[in-house]
Amino acid sequence: METKEKKVEDQESAEEEEIDLEPVHKILDSFPSRDRRYLIPILQKVQAVYRYLPDKAIQVLMEVLKITRAEVFGVISFYPGLLITEPGKYIIKLCYGTACFVKGANIIANKIHETYGIHPGDTDKTKLFTLQTASCLGNCGAAPMALVGDDTHGTIDPEKSIELLGNYKLEDAPEQQTEEVTSE
Repeated sequence: METKEKKVEDQESAEEEEIDLEPVHKILDSFPSRDRRYLIPILQKVQAVYRYLPDKAIQVLMEVLKITRAEVFGVISFYPGLLITEPGKYIIKLCYGTACFVKGANIIANKIHETYGIHPGDTDKTKLFTLQTASCLGNCGAAPMALVGDDTHGTIDPEKSIELLGNYKLEDAPEQQTEEVTSE
């Protein structure tokens, strides 16, 4: 599995398009000082704007807060909720807690990999799904379980998980078709 820093290097070439950094500056201005102690809430607010932490935004934070790339990535790598690559529209959080794992969470992850070509931490090529694992989602009675976006799904099995994700794909299909028609 790739490290977060390796993913940033791969992303840098993909992030050739310019992003508007004005929100980053507004976020920085909203804090009482430009002190490194605010790094975590700043990263959270930046991610809330972009859905992930673009490298160009990280560069701004490094310069303004006068911190190194290693310091920023030390924080980012500690918190699994901070993302350095753009996630898919739907983030799948597959529970890997004891009850879920014993009941086949890893088999479900393998089935998702077979179908969508993603491992935990990856996003599919269409940017529809990002697969993540969670230590525990707090609903062991419904093991194995997953969150897809804000939706909770319990007692899933490998086949049911693919059917479930297929429903999200179908829900998204009209939107994708509209985008394709308007871009032609």
